[in-house]
Amino acid sequence: MPTAMMRKRDAVATRATILAAAKRAFTEKGFDGAGVRDIAARAGVTAALVNRYFGSKEALFEEAVVPALNMDELMAGDRATFGERAAHYLITKSPERSDLDPTLAFVRSAGSPTVASMLHHAVGGNVISRLAHWLGGHDPEQRAALIAAHIAGFDMMRRVVDVSALGPEHLEALAPRFARTLQRYVDDG
Repeated sequence: MPTAMMRKRDAVATRATILAAAKRAFTEKGFDGAGVRDIAARAGVTAALVNRYFGSKEALFEEAVVPALNMDELMAGDRATFGERAAHYLITKSPERSDLDPTLAFVRSAGSPTVASMLHHAVGGNVISRLAHWLGGHDPEQRAALIAAHIAGFDMMRRVVDVSALGPEHLEALAPRFARTLQRYVDDG
């Protein structure tokens, strides 16, 4: 085969391409809706190669989605402005993204018996436990769970169900109300 026609193999780049394709597929279709063949086609590889790099669709999901299920970005700042920060982030968040959207991947995958346990542990460990530790004070796990429930519910109603009263045109009214609600959970320690 002539040298010009040979394609250089790059395992790191191939793995990254597969992972990016999986993130998009899981965001758009959830775990059950995204097939390995679909992910492979998006990445320009074969399904066998996807399985070679990741072992299974479950392992690919765990690597593509689970690490992103966290509130670390929202916790990076002063507790006194958490509600304001979180409300602004959620209200200005794009309805659809081209890469991984952890909320959409979670919502669209939560009903899958295959990854339900994985998601349960991810939310418990990556979201609730970390947030509870950051909150401290009285009943931090309960307050963290309430914050996560409000954020997930708001995001789902706004971007998946497309409730117009939660749209960006209502930013001025929504932001302070939502911020106050979230901040009460932070301050109630």
